[in-house]
Amino acid sequence: MTSKVVCILALLAGLACQPGSAQMDSWMSDRELATYLTRNGVAVSAERASLWFDSGVLEPEEMDAFAKLVNRGIIDIEAYLGVSRAGGRRIRYFISNRVEISHSTWRSIFLPIEKVQNRTAPYLHETVHQVAPCNDCPMWFSEGLASYVQSYVSEHAGGYDGAIFARRGNRGIDQDARRWLASDRGQVVVPFIGVPGEPPDINYDRSNVAAPFYVMAQSLVKFIVQRATLEKLSAVFEAKDFEADLKSSTGKSSAEWKAKWLAKLNK
Repeated sequence: MTSKVVCILALLAGLACQPGSAQMDSWMSDRELATYLTRNGVAVSAERASLWFDSGVLEPEEMDAFAKLVNRGIIDIEAYLGVSRAGGRRIRYFISNRVEISHSTWRSIFLPIEKVQNRTAPYLHETVHQVAPCNDCPMWFSEGLASYVQSYVSEHAGGYDGAIFARRGNRGIDQDARRWLASDRGQVVVPFIGVPGEPPDINYDRSNVAAPFYVMAQSLVKFIVQRATLEKLSAVFEAKDFEADLKSSTGKSSAEWKAKWLAKLNK
């Protein structure tokens, strides 16, 4: 039985289900969590970001240090991609033990607080989604780009690579992709690379589905960037017709890029 069902049953029975309780933690919606943290959490502001943390978990200097890291990351990502956020609005970050998996929604990023504590939070990856939303891009491209930029910025500008599935950032991503391609799990996922859509259960089976998908997507995006240049590829960030814009800006379609990428990995 899920904790959400437990909480609903408790409410129907006239029992309290507090926002901070274990029942609430695993299913609290982004909007509810954002409201809860803005009212009860610790707020820290930076020039380009506003952050809210669970109260009583991190020391003030830890929160300030992460706010500076996030702020620097926004600037570095914008500089590398050659883009800037419309109106210069601050990106909102909500850091809590109620967040199970890091994710980005409209104008907001949600990170597990324990990953901030141990410096494994994919804050750069999620920030890319805010700086270059790529709303009409297929999942392989938007997630591959975010992972590629996360690794590039941490390797060349600073911060850390909160890689979840890659072992050594962009330096080792092709080796990781080859390893997945040689496995049954990788072979199941590779048909979803370079095409619209996503593999079934990617949000639930992180080890068998999400891991190979994210690694291979990052490797393919790296392959395209190195051959087409980031300047040409950036034309698709705001694409209304991804395939048409990719073809016109880089000279190749997704299928053509994928075929060349696979040929290189299989050598």
